[in-house]
Formats: sequence, structure tokens, C-alpha cells
Amino acid sequence: VAGITCPKSRISLLQLAEMSKQQADHGDFFQRRTLPMRALLDRLGSGVQVLPWSGYLPAGLLPSELRPGSTMGAGQTQMTSACVVGPHAGSCLDNLVIGGRVWSLSQEAPGCRQVQSALDAAESDEIREALASELRGHVLQAAKCPHANHVLQKCITVLRPTALQFVVEELLSGSVSQTARHKYGCRIIQRLVEHCRASQVQKLVEIALKDIPALSRHPYGTYVIQNILQHGTHEHRRRILAAVIKGIRVLGAESNGCAVVSAALSYGLDRDRYALAQVVLREHGLLCFMANSRHGHTAAMRVLDLLGGDDQVVARARLQAQAASLRLSRYGRIVVE
Repeated sequence: VAGITCPKSRISLLQLAEMSKQQADHGDFFQRRTLPMRALLDRLGSGVQVLPWSGYLPAGLLPSELRPGSTMGAGQTQMTSACVVGPHAGSCLDNLVIGGRVWSLSQEAPGCRQVQSALDAAESDEIREALASELRGHVLQAAKCPHANHVLQKCITVLRPTALQFVVEELLSGSVSQTARHKYGCRIIQRLVEHCRASQVQKLVEIALKDIPALSRHPYGTYVIQNILQHGTHEHRRRILAAVIKGIRVLGAESNGCAVVSAALSYGLDRDRYALAQVVLREHGLLCFMANSRHGHTAAMRVLDLLGGDDQVVARARLQAQAASLRLSRYGRIVVE
């Protein structure tokens, strides 16, 4: 092994190991040599994102301000116990402190996983809140980022509701309607509705419910409406059910709308759900049409469960009359059988 050398530098592996050892004892050792390691050390000290492979450096090679147990420089969060943890437990990667780098790490795939792991492994709510506070001023951007949205969702699920007020306020400072229709932004609103107090997200929900039919038919907005049906207040459910009943002809004829109809038939007061089932039955041909679709077939089966007496007999008779065509459909076959 000692004979293996680098062709350009003529430094053997044993010499490099010795240099690494001396670096731990004498911080200026690498200053006297031109090595790729010097550029890496400069990068680590510059505050930019640390690449995953840099975590395998010996602890002695890290700049003093990045070593575990050290005090971070100005503008960085002192978070020595919130280190990156993951499948490579025990490696030097686990000791990289992410305090002061949460936002930059969150914007990349490897980094966002590191931040989420740190939030899970944090020993107290105070540490989690200190890490999450680094997202202040970036919530709107994080909500629409393919990586940072996962960090924001993690913050919402592990932090106390009172610590999430800044997330709600920053979302309100932008367009809630656009966020609800965004591929990733819709997830943030859903998590807030699930984990925050109803009074805390009241304004968010009110804005989202201004145009229930349009949001229900949107490919991402539909998930927000379904989530509010499941986790919102009784008043929110009543408003959505009233809008669904009023626009049943349009919603029942569209895939995303059918998903909202199905959710409306599952949540809310029994009398409201029964009223919606009767409306579906009264719309000529709607029940059989919904029975053929991906989301509509679940709604059709819930209609059968909710209706009773003569209404249920009529509903079953209509489906049975279309049994031949329903059996040709993947979803219709489920309803008939």
C-alpha cells in the first residue's frame, strides 16, 4: 500500500494519511501544499451546501467552526446536537452540523433528506424550532420547491402548532389560491389543516373555499378540498357539501370532481351526506356514469350505502339495468359485483 502513489503529486497513501493526521494537529499544514483537499476545505468554510461525500472526511480536517461541539460563527445557528443522521450512522457524515444551512440544504435532494432526519432526531422542541426558523422568509419558495416542500411538511408534522404561525402568515402574504393549485404547494396547505388549530388556519381555509367548484375540479386543488372535508370543521364541511350539491352535474361528470363527491359522501353529518346521495340519484344517468370512473365508482358505492328503502331499490335497479356495460369497465365491474 505504501508504494501506491498519485501520478501527479507523487504522494503515497501513507504520506497522505500522515498529512491528514498533521492537519488535525496543525491547521496550517495544507496551506503549504497545493492539493484538491484545500479547495474542499475552503468550500466547507464558505457557507455553501456541503456535498454528501464531504461527510466522510476525518473530523480533524473540518474547519474548526464546523466541528461537532464548536461554536458557530456569526449568522449560524448553534445546534451541535442536531446533526445529520441517516442510514450511514457512525460515519463522519453524521457529525456535520446543519445549523445555519437549513435553507440551502433543503433545496437539494440529498440535503433535504439530511434536514428531515435532523428534525426527526432533534432532542427537543426548541432544537426543532431553531432549525425550522431558518425557513423564515422562504416559505412561499419552499412550498413550490420539489425538495424543500418535504422539509416544510416535516416541520409542520413535528413542530408545535404555535411554532408554525410564521408558515401560515407567509402563505397568507402570497396567493393562497395559487398555492392550493400547485403540485407541491397543495401539500403544505393539507399538512397545516391536519396539524394546526382550526382558528390558526381559518383564513387559509376561507380563501381556499371561495371557489369550491373550480378548486374541486383542479388536479391538485381537489386534494385540498378533500383534505378540508376530512380534517376541517363542521361548518367547512357544510359549505363544501352545499357547493357539491349545487354543482353535482358538473362535478359528477369530471374525474377530480368525482373524487370530491366521494369524499363529501364519506365525511360530514349523516343528514348532509344522505341529502347528497339523493341528489346524485335524482340526476338522470349520473349514478351509472360515475360507476364507470376511477373516483366515481367509490362515490356510487357510497350512495348505495347511504340510501335506504325505496331509494336504494331504485338505485340498484338502475345499476342492474346497465350491468352489461358496467362489467366491461374496470371500475364498473367493482360496483356490479
